[in-house]
Amino acid sequence: MLTPTQYLLQERLAETKSEYIDGELLPMPGVSIEHDRIVRSILRSLENQLSPEHCEPMTSDMRVQLSETRYVYPDITVVCGDLVFTDADVDTLANPAAIFEVLSESTSNFDLGEKARLYRQRESLQTLCLVAQDHPWVEVWTREEGTTWRVREFTGLDASAELPALSVTLPLAEIYSRVAFSAAP
Repeated sequence: MLTPTQYLLQERLAETKSEYIDGELLPMPGVSIEHDRIVRSILRSLENQLSPEHCEPMTSDMRVQLSETRYVYPDITVVCGDLVFTDADVDTLANPAAIFEVLSESTSNFDLGEKARLYRQRESLQTLCLVAQDHPWVEVWTREEGTTWRVREFTGLDASAELPALSVTLPLAEIYSRVAFSAAP
């Protein structure tokens, strides 16, 4: 079992990424072409809609600290306002405003359950967006007050996911524009 300090030292030298949850290393699996296309479509839409002076979307290469013993690599992280890092290495964000996870077959149970719960505990987080890759479905969690969250589902290519905390709308037809659905939902 690694300490958080040992994890960060090891992770900064590693050739592959691993998340860290309460002393356990969780290796990051590779992604499918569909997963990559969805992430790129969301990033493109965020770049086009967010005010660059206020909010900045980041890729899965940016590590996020959820607590003293939890470090993850969301598919997309949005920071609004100043970037706050955990230390002088400037490689671990402490203040995500929004997190996007594209659900993979190998990680969807964890992403929908425990990981989503951990994300919602982060005080700075205002929006959590979970995106299916095998059918057009997006679940948006929006912080309303303190620890109260509102969840909305958006289904079908004619739907648009609304992210009020970011003043962003994501048309599912755009998110899934080049995705070939191979499995039934």
